[in-house]
Amino acid sequence: MKKDIHPRFFNNCKVYHNGEVVMTVGATVPELHVEVWSGSHPFFTGKNVFVDSAGRVEKFQKKFAGGYFGQKEKAEADRKAAIAEAEKKAAEERAANKAARAAAAAAKPKKPKAEAAPAAPAAPEAPAGEAKS
Repeated sequence: MKKDIHPRFFNNCKVYHNGEVVMTVGATVPELHVEVWSGSHPFFTGKNVFVDSAGRVEKFQKKFAGGYFGQKEKAEADRKAAIAEAEKKAAEERAANKAARAAAAAAKPKKPKAEAAPAAPAAPEAPAGEAKS
């Protein structure tokens, strides 16, 4: 084993439950304090005891009472309304920009079209009395 890379190991780690030593195990800490262990757990003892030391049931009921899910739905509806408003504003902006470009193009003086170059002079016409060959 490499030195100084492994944690210190305690072969006689004492496990305490309600202030009493219930077992000794090997661990990386000298003492362990646990709330539940196999000697007090209803599954292992066969006793059906309701354990609610942290008030989890009351905490759950308090959290989900009073329209908790309604608040989420309202927040989602507000978010969707804000997105729709932003899209509407962007569409209005695009239309205004398009109208401004069209107005600017209409106001810009148009370049005069180049006049057609005069046609090449036609071949001289034969006098009226002569016939063409």
